[in-house]
Amino acid sequence: MTEQIIEKLNDEESWAILQANQIGRVASAREGAPDIFPVSYIVSDWVIYFRTGVDSRLRIETEGRLVAFETATQAPGSFSSTVTLGVLEVVNDTELIAKLDQVPIIEFAPNKNYVWLALYPQDVRGRRLNVITTRSIPTI
Repeated sequence: MTEQIIEKLNDEESWAILQANQIGRVASAREGAPDIFPVSYIVSDWVIYFRTGVDSRLRIETEGRLVAFETATQAPGSFSSTVTLGVLEVVNDTELIAKLDQVPIIEFAPNKNYVWLALYPQDVRGRRLNVITTRSIPTI
């Protein structure tokens, strides 16, 4: 185990976390207050895609805006997280939509009228937090 508590991940390691997961969180500011939306997603050609309802708060409040997207993994002795900053855009390309619709994705609302959103990363950063010691959690 490394002696560093926090390690920066390189681009390859950060993207590996993004590509290995299916659930992430979109963080945005709404009227100056933070908000977080859990989403299921896929990664293709260095773009993060997810679906949301046509009239969802997520789409209305984040489309065309800079957001943060986070996903994480946990392994024995460490926890790794990747945060991606980028602007969300509605996917309008019908060929791309047809391809995205063929990719398996976790369904939160399968019968809803949805749109695909694309997050085009401007910055991708990853961190690994290494467990140095573990303490028992006291019972209360």
